[in-house]
Amino acid sequence: MDLRSTDPCNRWRAEITLQSDLPATLVLVHGWGFGPGVWRPTRRGLQAWPTRCLDLGFHGHADNALPSEGYFIAIGHSLGFLWLTRYLLDHPEQTARCLGLVAINGFCRFTRAPDFPKGVAPRILERMAARLSVDPQSVLRDFQRQGGLDTPLTLPSTLNPQALTLGLAWLAEWDTRALLLTWEKPLLVIASQDDQVVTPEMISRQFQPGAATTLDWWPSGGHLLPLTRPEALAERIDFFAQASAS
Repeated sequence: MDLRSTDPCNRWRAEITLQSDLPATLVLVHGWGFGPGVWRPTRRGLQAWPTRCLDLGFHGHADNALPSEGYFIAIGHSLGFLWLTRYLLDHPEQTARCLGLVAINGFCRFTRAPDFPKGVAPRILERMAARLSVDPQSVLRDFQRQGGLDTPLTLPSTLNPQALTLGLAWLAEWDTRALLLTWEKPLLVIASQDDQVVTPEMISRQFQPGAATTLDWWPSGGHLLPLTRPEALAERIDFFAQASAS
């Protein structure tokens, strides 16, 4: 299904006049197993905005410094959203510069816990970590298929097994739900009903629609919306960013 025909962002876009001087940088953080290039299709629809794509180092060297000045809107895919919320918890002085958050197939808690029974079993990440030391490309190809790609992407020869293993540890250990308890700025959660990695139950247990929180359920697209629905995603981000930065 082409979400351009069903997602309301098309109607909203028609009602918007682009500002000539957009005040915020869109900070985009990729998920586990990917690099900043995962945003390339989505960024084609966001050319009116300054963007900064962080690199968590899974495909080589990390480059994860946020802009040093000015306002920003933090946009994370999957683990990228967990990373951003962890950053804001660790650097509370930066929250004043953050005008809004966007979670794309994202979460604040991934693994199962007593108060989060719908999370992923830790043993799944343990198996992935064990396989990474033997055949990291096979692990990533399997993950891409589970995420909804019929044909996995070509992977670089510069894969960083140490960074990938560290990323699995983040998924297993980090819990940033505390940020949501005090977050009063705009929060957009975009989730797929057919996501096989971050299930609808996981999303519903973490995010509740409210005055500042919007939960968008998309009927299809899997876990990799930046690759499977980039045009619709760019339009939805554009609308949210303009509303948040106005």
